[in-house]
Amino acid sequence: MPPDLDTARLRLRPLRLDDLEFCVAMNMDPDVGRYLFPHGPPMAAEQRDNWRRKITGGWPQPGAIWAVEWAGVEMMLGWCALFFLEESGLIEIGYRYATAAWGQGVATEAAAQVLDHGFRELAFDPIVAVTHPENLGSQQVLKKIGLRPGGLQFHYGLDLSFFSLGRDDYLTSR
Repeated sequence: MPPDLDTARLRLRPLRLDDLEFCVAMNMDPDVGRYLFPHGPPMAAEQRDNWRRKITGGWPQPGAIWAVEWAGVEMMLGWCALFFLEESGLIEIGYRYATAAWGQGVATEAAAQVLDHGFRELAFDPIVAVTHPENLGSQQVLKKIGLRPGGLQFHYGLDLSFFSLGRDDYLTSR
């Protein structure tokens, strides 16, 4: 079970089974899924089963997934996680937020905290990320937290923009 993580404005807590419907609804939002599901999101029942397996099965190992909320307000904004990038053996930082949380610095603030935890407490090296080449918002978040662009790589069945940061580079820059 990952620890709670706090920032000045946010609380990051382990994902719970009662977060399942929020995760499904967020994935069904066409704006959220635009770059994630190019052929449309999976059916709600399939997503519900997938999220239930993830939450009750302790996904991800190694790594962790946190629900992101405003500090002092039990209302989920989205999630941020560290998990395996497919079969590469690399640890990926990923996140997803409801559109109501966009443009408020939530993704950057939560990802910075998760990245720090990944390097300092979990000793991951490196931490990487991939995003759709047209998803400029996500690319900006990754750059703000210090990940460096590394061209296109094929993951999840698509050519995606690849970002990475080594642990030593992170620790010496902080």
